[in-house]
Amino acid sequence: MLQAQEGFTGHSVLEQVAGPGEFNFVTIAEWENAEAFEQAQAAIAAARATANLSPQEMFERLGISADIAGYKPVAA
Repeated sequence: MLQAQEGFTGHSVLEQVAGPGEFNFVTIAEWENAEAFEQAQAAIAAARATANLSPQEMFERLGISADIAGYKPVAA
């Protein structure tokens, strides 16, 4: 869904350097400008509301944290 938003310019994928035995990846989206980012945020929030999806609730239920310390870029 992110890639279909106007102003999306790409993304970076990071993997955790420490913590063997765990699946730890983070994707960071890149936007053309602040306006494109804000429009994408609104569109994604509307889609989540329609689907009754709460990322925060899902993260809490699955024990997912959003700490990006200790990650490095993944080679393409």
